[in-house]
Amino acid sequence: MISTVTLLGSSSGRNAGDAALMAAIMDGVDAACGRPLRYDIPTIRPAYVRDHYPNRTRPVGMMPWQGALRLLGIPTARSLARADLALVFDAILFDRALYNPLFNFMSSLYLLLPWLRRHNKPLIGYNVGVGPVHSAAGRAMLRAIAEQMLFITVRDQDSLDLLRSVGVRNPHVRLTADAALAAPSWDDARVDAVWRELGLPPDTPTLGININQYLDTWASPGRASMGREKFLQIYAAALTDVARRLRVPLALVTTQYHDADITHDLRRRLPSDIPAAVVDNRRYDHAAIKGILRRLDLLCGMRLHSLILASAEGTPIVGITYQPKVAYYFRELGRPENTLSFDDFTPERLRDHILRGWEQRAALRAELRERIPVLRAKSLWSAHLVAALDRGGRDEWARVWATGGASS
Repeated sequence: MISTVTLLGSSSGRNAGDAALMAAIMDGVDAACGRPLRYDIPTIRPAYVRDHYPNRTRPVGMMPWQGALRLLGIPTARSLARADLALVFDAILFDRALYNPLFNFMSSLYLLLPWLRRHNKPLIGYNVGVGPVHSAAGRAMLRAIAEQMLFITVRDQDSLDLLRSVGVRNPHVRLTADAALAAPSWDDARVDAVWRELGLPPDTPTLGININQYLDTWASPGRASMGREKFLQIYAAALTDVARRLRVPLALVTTQYHDADITHDLRRRLPSDIPAAVVDNRRYDHAAIKGILRRLDLLCGMRLHSLILASAEGTPIVGITYQPKVAYYFRELGRPENTLSFDDFTPERLRDHILRGWEQRAALRAELRERIPVLRAKSLWSAHLVAALDRGGRDEWARVWATGGASS
């Protein structure tokens, strides 16, 4: 039986999407196993892990004075030594800043492989996003990590294709969906209280906006970024036009601490007569943010998990492809046309993109009612695989794997 699991991924507590992922993974595995397991979580914010989850969590230090450079170091090694298995989650398998352990976790995970192999610790990729990977070293590291995993479930077809393209031959790789689809959220009464605090009318249709500080720097390799000032000029002009036409209040929602500054800057650039409020995730946790996103009538988002959390609650979405993974998700929804590329990023194109989504929101909501339950069920299949290991070891896991449960 499994007693302790180490969760390896982004767990700072500063990103509502990553925090929601952890909540969904722990809730899903506990439910599938029929009892609460212990979760060791390497993190730079132990208080968030202790205070925001009902699960049996144990924060693991990641700071230099604790003998660690994020995942590299004594705390993670000790956690893995006492754990029965390690789950890799989120989208840490990319090669940007590959040799910087403060930013890139894939190289750190690669260095842990010999230790995991020597101690026979199962390593699992749990509904992961993979990429982007462009360098030869990154491809080699990704291939080595994937080959050592007992099994890998990926959240989108493009991640599956990337694993195959770098030469991964592990036969236990399958397409599922993003774990955050099953994350908990606040109820309507608590969300309505937030709306009143922000001065937004609770019974009025509301347009949601999510932007991030990365702008277009991840959009394609070697791209010369437009820069913050041009981005904000374009966005403010488009959003002013949209707000004047629709005459609805705006909720500018952050899902990552790093995005608060640019979001508040965008709010300051809007005319004073446009009702708009910033919903700052430095104040609201992952469950609150997911509930708040449910209250919107449309979200135009950049951060992938702003879009996933909103759509999981039935909120219509349109996106801006700041990273390829945003386009991947819209393809999973069967709506690739609902993303806007930075190659087409002008005030007019952005305005029309948002307005088109607003006009189509009833149809989008109806499509989400059909598609999201399917994706949520696929995301939970990974928890049932872990539960099979818990019940009967690798033999039972192999039996459950062979039954399918998700398309490959």
